[in-house]
Amino acid sequence: MKRTKISVILAVFSICLCSVVLVAATYAWFSSNQLVSTSRVEGHTDTSDVQLLISELGGEQFKGSQVSSIVQVNLSDSEKLLPVSTADLAVFLQNTNTLSDYAIGFTKVSDESRYYHGRVYIMAKAEGQRSDAHLLLYLDQSTSTGGALVNSDDKEQLMLNAARLGLVISDVSKPYIFYLSDEENPTADRMANTVIDGNVLEEGQVLTMQQDKIIAVPDPAVPLSQYSVSTSGGNTFVPQEPLCKLELNKVYQVDVYFYLEGCDPDCTDSISYDGSNLHLAFFGVLE
Repeated sequence: MKRTKISVILAVFSICLCSVVLVAATYAWFSSNQLVSTSRVEGHTDTSDVQLLISELGGEQFKGSQVSSIVQVNLSDSEKLLPVSTADLAVFLQNTNTLSDYAIGFTKVSDESRYYHGRVYIMAKAEGQRSDAHLLLYLDQSTSTGGALVNSDDKEQLMLNAARLGLVISDVSKPYIFYLSDEENPTADRMANTVIDGNVLEEGQVLTMQQDKIIAVPDPAVPLSQYSVSTSGGNTFVPQEPLCKLELNKVYQVDVYFYLEGCDPDCTDSISYDGSNLHLAFFGVLE
């Protein structure tokens, strides 16, 4: 869908993943990356009617600005990312038992020790707008914000093939999980080795827990492009469906997750010593 001359509010989350290190392994579930920096959040707007404010704190402590930090909220060591599997960003499972290079046993991660979890707060501040006005929120891969949300060279691309980005926005009914790459590692660097009830999981499945039983479900991850605006020839292209509608002058909590999906066949030693720059941007349209 093509829209031009629209009022937009842009928030840019800059997450730098540099000097990422991987402990060598030969199959999925046994990779280990180091997450060095997840630091800045930037907010920009091209309209004076609405400001998108960002804060490290919510509630009465909300102090909005255009630049803030993503605050890590879990107590784990953010320097390390170890493979997990999740379908909802609420229950993360880890491999605890292997047999002949196959992952056959899993338990719930109780302390968030294997993945990154950060948090910021956002508010679309406006005065004089009609009572039913909202801000439609999208991801942004337009040239004005640097284009693609993931920047890497050929080698670094391998790690992104196994990584996932998750967003949970308060008062929004569902979490969002995004692929960071549409590519696959070379065949020799891929392996499906997750076993549930004696069966090797097919590609495109992840793990979750249902009544204390570990089960396989379809991977809910979607491409970034599904919710991303883009630009071409000076025109702005906006997806039909936004991430959500933000009420004006209301504070929203945004939880940010970054993790390696252990059930992904790309989660092997092929992603060793990888590094990447992840640039997360939001694009808002005043409705």
